[in-house]
Amino acid sequence: MIRTLIQDVLLAMLLGVAATIMFILPSVNPASTEQQLSPPGNLIAAITWPAGDEDVDLWVSYGDDFAVGYSNKSATVWSLLRDDLGNKSDTTPLNFESAFTRGLPDGEYAVNVRCYSCTKVPMPVSVEVRLADGVTVWSGVVDIMKSGQERTAIRFRVADGAVVADSANSVFKQMKRKS
Repeated sequence: MIRTLIQDVLLAMLLGVAATIMFILPSVNPASTEQQLSPPGNLIAAITWPAGDEDVDLWVSYGDDFAVGYSNKSATVWSLLRDDLGNKSDTTPLNFESAFTRGLPDGEYAVNVRCYSCTKVPMPVSVEVRLADGVTVWSGVVDIMKSGQERTAIRFRVADGAVVADSANSVFKQMKRKS
C-alpha cells in the first residue's frame, strides 16, 4: 500500500516536471518569425536536366576572368555550389548545378551549358538566371545536340548594379579555362 502511494507521488511529480518543461520550453526558444532564407549571392545561375547518367556542366564567367565550372569552382565573382555527375554518387534522381556571384560588379556575365557526357541527345537543359531579389534575368531551355557540345544560354551586361536593358544575347562565348 505504501509502495503504491510512493509510486503514485513520484509519478505525479514526474508529470508535473514534464508539464512545466512543456510550457516553459517554447518561451525559452521562440519560433522564428522570418522563415525565408536569403539567397547565397547577388546573382544565381542554375541548370536542370532529365534524370539519368548524363553529366551536364554549368560554366559561368564574368568579364575576362577564368570561367567557373567543375574544374575551377571559384573565381573573383562567381562560385559553383554544386557539380552534379548524373546518377553517379547521387542519392536522388534530380540533376542540377548552380552557381552564384559575390557582388554584382559592372561588366559582362555569361552562362554556358556543356554536355560533358551525354548518351541521350538531344538533351534539354533548363536554365534560369535570377537576381537575389527574385527578378528573373533569363529563363529557358538549351538543347545540347551531342556529347561534348557547349552552348551559351545567355550573355548580358551589368551597369550600376542592374542588368542593362536589351544587352542579353546568346552568341556563343568561348570561356577562358584554367589548364
